[in-house]
Amino acid sequence: MPKNNIQNYRNMSEEELLEKLSSLKIEHSQIKSNIKRGLIKENQGKIRPIKKDVARVLTVLNQLRSNEN
Repeated sequence: MPKNNIQNYRNMSEEELLEKLSSLKIEHSQIKSNIKRGLIKENQGKIRPIKKDVARVLTVLNQLRSNEN
């Protein structure tokens, strides 16, 4: 699954990657705040994959930006 995600991210433009990054960060903060408030317990396993997706998007963005220079 991770290779599929990274390939999908590499096919996106920089603007799409930035949009995906912001949506992932919003989703992460919402889940984290709900867990801290004790509203949900079953979504605790969703935090790690979201953090990994954020890292993947940032990696692809950094690769794109380094190739432009």
